[in-house]
Amino acid sequence: MEGCVPRLARLHSRTRLGMMAWTGDQSASVRVITEVVRNAVQHVGTGTVELTLTVDEQNELFIDVTDPSPGHELLGQALTGHEGSGLWLVRHLGGEVSWFPTESGNGKTIRIQMRPCVVRPTPPIVEAP
Repeated sequence: MEGCVPRLARLHSRTRLGMMAWTGDQSASVRVITEVVRNAVQHVGTGTVELTLTVDEQNELFIDVTDPSPGHELLGQALTGHEGSGLWLVRHLGGEVSWFPTESGNGKTIRIQMRPCVVRPTPPIVEAP
């Protein structure tokens, strides 16, 4: 079952991002979601991993992955790529990573913030004389 959770998160997020009409890099965000969910499933062991996607008024995407493990000791090393490569990849793909403990104190939420794409005007096509 463990192996199919990241795949299900990827499928769900593609559908959800399309429904939300988020204008950011959906390919990168789906990869980020898959990576963060995969990390949670690998490091938590047993328990529920919850994925929440929201878009705010500035069209910024927030990816929250909550797990029942309060451990966060290796997050700093993970962000720099010294402990695994998942969160380093998330940052490389444009995600800003933060975390906070759950209200119960028995778990944590990893939050990834991704900005929408800058829409650049397409230059007019000019035919050569």
